[in-house]
Amino acid sequence: MKRTLVALLAPPAAVVHYGAAAHTAAPIGVFWLASLAAIAYGLADSSAGLLLGGVLLWLAATVWARLVIRGVESDLLHGPDSTHDHQVEARLDDPDPISETRNPR
Repeated sequence: MKRTLVALLAPPAAVVHYGAAAHTAAPIGVFWLASLAAIAYGLADSSAGLLLGGVLLWLAATVWARLVIRGVESDLLHGPDSTHDHQVEARLDDPDPISETRNPR
């Protein structure tokens, strides 16, 4: 619940905790700061369109932060569908792509 509340109030602060696991704090921060600026200008100008745009940007930053948190936590749990530890094994009958580039036709 705490992470969801932080993601709602300050999306970059919710994601920055995960560091190198999710390099998305800066882009989420840009969305969030743009939403703050749009909301401020919308309130100062009494422009409903700008205010709505700011709210939509804030919502996008919040959803993005929540999806990043959920994705990082699922990778840290190393579940069966996690790509963190599990790799797809190559089939023996698959051609080698490097050998195809070395031998032009």
